[in-house]
Amino acid sequence: MEADREMYKQIPGVCYCGHYTGVEGAGETSIKRRNIGSNNGHVPSRQTMKTSLIFVIYIVFLVTDSVLGSPVSGGSNLDADAFRYLGKFGYISSAQAEKGAQNLISMDITESIKKLQRMGGIPPTGVLDVRTQELMHKPRCGNKDPVEEEGARKKRYVLAPSKWDHKDLTYRIENYTPDLQWQDVRRVIADAFKVWSDVTDLTFTEVMNTNADIMIKFARKYHKDGYPFDGKGLILAHAFFPGKDKGGDTHFDEDEKWTINSNEEGVDLFMVAAHEFGHALGLSHSNEPKALMYPWYQGYIPNFQLPYDDTLGIQLIYGGKGPYVTFRPPPTTRRPDTREGYSTLAPPRQAPIDPCKGNFDAIAVIRSEVFIFIGKYFWRSPEPKTILSSEPSIIHDFWYRFPEEVEKIDAAFEHPTDRRIFFFSGKKYWIYNGNSLANGHPTNGKPITDFGIPEDIQKIDAVFVWGFNKRIYLVSKDMYWKFKESDNQIEPDYPRDMSIWKNVPIPIDTAFKFQENTYFFKGDKMYKFYDMKMRVQVNWPKPIEEFLGCGERFSLRKNNAKNSPEKIAQFQNSSSSSHTSFTGLSILVIIHAIYLCICSRHI
Repeated sequence: MEADREMYKQIPGVCYCGHYTGVEGAGETSIKRRNIGSNNGHVPSRQTMKTSLIFVIYIVFLVTDSVLGSPVSGGSNLDADAFRYLGKFGYISSAQAEKGAQNLISMDITESIKKLQRMGGIPPTGVLDVRTQELMHKPRCGNKDPVEEEGARKKRYVLAPSKWDHKDLTYRIENYTPDLQWQDVRRVIADAFKVWSDVTDLTFTEVMNTNADIMIKFARKYHKDGYPFDGKGLILAHAFFPGKDKGGDTHFDEDEKWTINSNEEGVDLFMVAAHEFGHALGLSHSNEPKALMYPWYQGYIPNFQLPYDDTLGIQLIYGGKGPYVTFRPPPTTRRPDTREGYSTLAPPRQAPIDPCKGNFDAIAVIRSEVFIFIGKYFWRSPEPKTILSSEPSIIHDFWYRFPEEVEKIDAAFEHPTDRRIFFFSGKKYWIYNGNSLANGHPTNGKPITDFGIPEDIQKIDAVFVWGFNKRIYLVSKDMYWKFKESDNQIEPDYPRDMSIWKNVPIPIDTAFKFQENTYFFKGDKMYKFYDMKMRVQVNWPKPIEEFLGCGERFSLRKNNAKNSPEKIAQFQNSSSSSHTSFTGLSILVIIHAIYLCICSRHI
């Protein structure tokens, strides 16, 4: 016990408590403090402790009521805002919309929610879960989405029902946003058209004081086209498919804060304009998250180039540029074929690495999904045991502008406050917003010495957020540092020896926090950490196969019914109910932990 206490004293941020015993004497109970650590001789009064406990109980009940509540589902629990969203973007029929407006409670639109989830690239559970609600609040294009049926081929690019019958198109900017100089708006609009003319024989000419094929304007709320804007927030712009009258016309919501080459406090005009002009030329929305025609705003992407998905779609309508008939993708995404002139999207990749054998380079929870990195490949899934149900992706295909010469990621984590994603490889690091490089971050990375890491450190083995105190820790071989979030620097008096984390192997391959528990990985073993004892839990380590569900990998790939999205959703709901049944025990555990912290000091 004394050894354990000494370990606690060495770790900043650990809640360490002096224990108290009641001692009978003279008809009253006095409080005698055991000599454990130091607290400058201060002993909280009984009244203070009582008041603190009452306050803690009150707060815990408030938090528990919101945290342990059941997830919102399709059907009777569907709220009006979600229903309006599904109607606005084409996920429910006109008949459903009319019926729902009168009797929302009787609606069961699980399938509509699934269609939205498939479009957004999240698990199609049919439940209005946290991921789906986040998707519904993301800024996006105002055009409706082409609804994909369950079991249908992944459409990726989708063609509109119309196209231009000529290739020399004109456009006119009817007005300008006060957010930007008019010269800058003209330049950005021209650049956005150039995205499409670079891969086709289409030409775009600006005209003044006359009608044009594509009329462009900034407008607020109702603006006489039947599709009013909603003010600052959800809908950024919309465009009409090719045709007469309004065909091709493109409108931007003036209530947005329009910016150029920036993700800061606004919406990048170039990225939105390039997307909307795709509609004006005859493309509908794509369910490929990397595509320009993905419905949801992706933010500013420096040195943007039209992705393959969009290029293939537009060339199927108007043909390729010059002598080329179809777009030929780069070698990293091209599938060899014996038929002359044939090219298509690459099939799912079979990585020459088996994650069930362990030896992870990095593991992290990013945007509520578990990411496992081995070499140039990564796997992703909301749950570790379903991660093998899909084929891996290549780092450079998913994370825009990640240097090709970097062949693996040593460590990764998502910042708990600003949700930026940090990648470490060798003596450098990169910061991403989503899958785009953060504004101003160089493509060749920055040195880890920026954080205060010594020059002689060759690489970071792991970065993780410790569930006990929510602080960020960096590990290299037998040393670790604690990250000071306020100024992106390591804290003073570091590094410290990894032996404090008792029974954790040295060096480790990687570490991460999952469902409030911290796990360390070495080879084909994983170690679950017991925070309160500062040591690996009893009966650990365990094989990584258990963590990934490797024994079920083939049934997963066959989409076995027991692992279908519906079954997973039922399991999540039943788990939530079971969790709620233990609310009383959870409250006691939380009260006990907070009570300990009330009488503790940080070391």
